[in-house]
Amino acid sequence: MRIKSVESFVVNIRGGAAALFGSPGFFRVGQLVPDDQDVLTVKVGTTVADALKLMRENNFDQLPVTTTSGQVIGTFTYRSFAQGMRHLPGQAQVLQAPVEDLVEELHFVRVSEDVSGILPHLEINHAVLVGDEDRLLAVVTTADVSRFLWQRTRPFVLLRDIELAIRDLMRSCCTDEQLAGAIASCVPSNPDSASMRLEDLTLTQLLSVLLHGHSFGAYFRLAFGRNRDLVNNTLSQVHKVRNKVFHFRDEVSDAELRHLVEVAGWLRRKIMIRDGAR
Repeated sequence: MRIKSVESFVVNIRGGAAALFGSPGFFRVGQLVPDDQDVLTVKVGTTVADALKLMRENNFDQLPVTTTSGQVIGTFTYRSFAQGMRHLPGQAQVLQAPVEDLVEELHFVRVSEDVSGILPHLEINHAVLVGDEDRLLAVVTTADVSRFLWQRTRPFVLLRDIELAIRDLMRSCCTDEQLAGAIASCVPSNPDSASMRLEDLTLTQLLSVLLHGHSFGAYFRLAFGRNRDLVNNTLSQVHKVRNKVFHFRDEVSDAELRHLVEVAGWLRRKIMIRDGAR
């Protein structure tokens, strides 16, 4: 059976976990549950053949098995199926066996539990059950954790790639002496500006050096292209997103994430063009 109204219920789980700990920055199990997750279970007495068909149709690796009253007695998985085959003599008998004869016990976790606490269980079983035997709320898999962590870290990775690519392209456009002069002309208030490296600059300072009228025309247009306004418009939005990400102000919007992806791709092409011309 498919648990009814689970989508809105899972949303409440996620919101409740955030409210409980005061900030979505605390990584709790409730945050791992996809908003649209439906918890699919099978009742005792379901044949192995029917359970396998359900798993294939829904692209699931496991199915919690419940009593007629809804209590979870175990989980039917591909692994428990493979292990259970040893004890059943023929293929026909295996496929017609009831799933409760080929289950394993997955670990139950709380919605409010720290994500780090479930990782050992995911390494062993690739999934945990959220709730308890009498009230199954959700199933969290290693894929859910990977998806969640990638969504959280992707802006950081993209911003890192963008900033490193800008430095790399700038460094390839001129000599160390010329680069030092370009930095000194744009960071005059710093007494150590003459010895500053690109790595010492904030993104604001880095872009000011890149887009400085003389320096851009003399050096950086060789790698970034002749259209200074295009470069400015492309990179200026990155600075705003970076401040949001590194100061933990707001979540990055889908439009902002797409822009970071586009900028990273634009810079990657610039590097490929530069390397191809060498």
